[in-house]
Amino acid sequence: MRERLDNVAARVEQARARLVEHPNHARLQRRVAAAEADLAETLALYDATPGGQDELHAAIDREPDSEARDALTRRLEAAQRLRAEQTNALRRARTGDTRPDDNDGTHEEDTDVRRGTDDPAAARSVLEDVRVDPGPARDAAARDREPLERSEDPGSRSPRILIAGRPVTPVATHTLPSSVRAQLNQRGLSTPDLHELAPADAGIFREQMLDLTRKNPHAASVHVYDEHEYAAMRLLVTDDGKAGVALKDDEVVSVYAHRDCAYPRAARAMLRHATELGGRRLDCFDTVLPDLYADAGFVPVARLRWNDDYAPDGWDYDRFGAFNGGRPDVVFMAYDRNQVGGTYTPGAGPYVEDYDDGITRARNHR
Repeated sequence: MRERLDNVAARVEQARARLVEHPNHARLQRRVAAAEADLAETLALYDATPGGQDELHAAIDREPDSEARDALTRRLEAAQRLRAEQTNALRRARTGDTRPDDNDGTHEEDTDVRRGTDDPAAARSVLEDVRVDPGPARDAAARDREPLERSEDPGSRSPRILIAGRPVTPVATHTLPSSVRAQLNQRGLSTPDLHELAPADAGIFREQMLDLTRKNPHAASVHVYDEHEYAAMRLLVTDDGKAGVALKDDEVVSVYAHRDCAYPRAARAMLRHATELGGRRLDCFDTVLPDLYADAGFVPVARLRWNDDYAPDGWDYDRFGAFNGGRPDVVFMAYDRNQVGGTYTPGAGPYVEDYDDGITRARNHR
């Protein structure tokens, strides 16, 4: 954990240094925010280790300032609570008990399901709930959402659902028009309802994104926002939480689907949900994703050449070698309802000089 903390801290410093050189670069700003969020989470995990708690005890003893000492004390108390949760999670994982703890306020019989130790997912789900890695070692307040188009699907009140063993009450449930469902079903695609999460449940959405990045070898191409950023978006998930999409104003972001989702091949339906609810633009690396987005009616309106200086953390040039030698363009796409069901033409869209120019072209596309 100490080595992991040092590595994350180094990435934060590197991201900050690049942002100083290019202070108005939107992608670098997001990278710094994501790196700082990762550092905060990793520091909390390190604090929970015996070594981390020893360091906090020593820091408290050395600190002469009372306010700083109180802050360190609160940090130590949080670390001790997390350590206790981790220890309890390990015990539950060994016994196959994935039920919520008795003191966490959830006692509903219809959601407390006891799963046997023959379920290989049981231990992982319990451990990851409290940020314990079950593998071997080394392995904002909500903004006004009215500008988003909601006329076609205002949503209905949603019943409680269960995500990663936790009961969640979404603010609405969204169903695709019957004509859209029929078209997708004829192609053998799932068309699940999507449940809109409350801003307070943004952390649940982010956890599903982070879980996917841990399992997916192509995770470097996926940007995970900080929790307060997700809280300002509209977050839509399937009833098991294993697939979802977010709307950042009119921008479609964070499309994800786990392999064990109850609704196979649901990504196209989720994109149709996103456009029904006001999603009008997106950007992505020119890999396999533009083909998926083109089917939902998104057309390329601009592209930005790859720049090694802005490569995502952990980018593997060999793994992405099939796409321009591991250096794919960034493609900016805008929604055109007349192009639903269309196909993507590789290389389409004029080149722009910087990322903000691409965003502007997508916003202004008509």
